[in-house]
Amino acid sequence: MKKTIHYLAAISCFALSASLGAAQAHAEPMGHDEHMSGDHRAGGQMHEQMEDKHFKEMDTNGDGMVSKAEFDAAHDKYFKEMDTNGDGKLSPDEMKAGHKKMMEKGKDKRFDEADANHDGALTREEAKKMPMLSKHFDEVDTNKDGKVTREELDAAMEKMHKEHDEK
Repeated sequence: MKKTIHYLAAISCFALSASLGAAQAHAEPMGHDEHMSGDHRAGGQMHEQMEDKHFKEMDTNGDGMVSKAEFDAAHDKYFKEMDTNGDGKLSPDEMKAGHKKMMEKGKDKRFDEADANHDGALTREEAKKMPMLSKHFDEVDTNKDGKVTREELDAAMEKMHKEHDEK
């Protein structure tokens, strides 16, 4: 039983780090270039914002502290989301699929927040809310219409991931 508890705790920590990493990576599309370019300030601020947001989500009673019960409840939620077959265990495929799903949710949420007029595309001005997208706006705007759609962003992200995997 003790091994199971330690295993679940480790998985919960992995899910938390995966969700934070996913949220940060997709909150700042094209984020892998950030470290190469030396522009750490925007990424650091984003990471800090994500930590604050995650803390507030876990602090369900709003007392400015996260109790063990609140911590466990947040991680139970991640585990349940990832355990798609409901067997109480996570397979490597479920972990990969859960990670991908969390990354997509984070990216979609940031896109929606930046899309001030809710037209499904980001202008250069709207993209300023996503510094790395703003930095690579012209590359991502493949049809050169002055807007980045979800499809263009998804294609750019897919290309970036593919290039990263090939290295």
